[in-house]
Amino acid sequence: MIQLEPISGIFKRERALLAAFPMRMLIVKEGAGYLCMNSGDYMLANGRIFFIPEEGLVRLEGEIKSGYWLTFSSLLYAEFLLQHLDPMAKNLFLNLSFRDLAQQESTKTYSLLDQLRREINARNDLPFLAQYLSLFLGYTAGLDGYLAALTLDELQQVLRFRAILEQYYKQERAIQFYAEGMGMSASKLNRFLDRVLGKSLAALIKDRIMREAEALLTHSDYSIDEIANLLGFEQTANFNSSFKRYKGISVFQFSKQALLN
Repeated sequence: MIQLEPISGIFKRERALLAAFPMRMLIVKEGAGYLCMNSGDYMLANGRIFFIPEEGLVRLEGEIKSGYWLTFSSLLYAEFLLQHLDPMAKNLFLNLSFRDLAQQESTKTYSLLDQLRREINARNDLPFLAQYLSLFLGYTAGLDGYLAALTLDELQQVLRFRAILEQYYKQERAIQFYAEGMGMSASKLNRFLDRVLGKSLAALIKDRIMREAEALLTHSDYSIDEIANLLGFEQTANFNSSFKRYKGISVFQFSKQALLN
């Protein structure tokens, strides 16, 4: 589902880079030359990160002294799209694009990549890796502006919180549970979430539950009663009322629209 490899050496365009999965990123820490595709040649530069569309072979001409080659599945990318509904996110891998990272951004990016490699090697589960990848893409693409102001330690705390939330949002609602998982007091976690994510724990849990509800209503064969049970609602009526307050339409109306689309 995801593969991250250090990349270095002298490259000739006659030989394409191998990609284990369709979504591809080249992160150049230090290098010079060109990334060559059917759409044209793109200059390699220190601190440049490329977002590469699925179509076409990737060839290099030049030398990379230090960098990373990251490929991942569409399934993992889907989590990023669920969290980023703006057109910039949807178009990120539509055409080849790149972004030059400032020095501070580069340092954080390489640290996040080193940590991601450790998480992959530790064979962490897919939901956790999807959260890590979503945070990494949001940060490196500049789509999550609030992340740029965070320290590396704070970025790691955001990741840890997202991973815990992803695992337990269906059954756990208490701030104390998440605070213990984060190694914080409940009041400190509340302040952290408000400062960094701009939302309370209750709002973040609700956002996640409703995103999952939308996905299940759109892409699964579960009944509304079954979905309500899967998402931790004791009664379907509670699920219906909560969904309508959040989306402005009933579960039935949303399901009907999903079938038409």
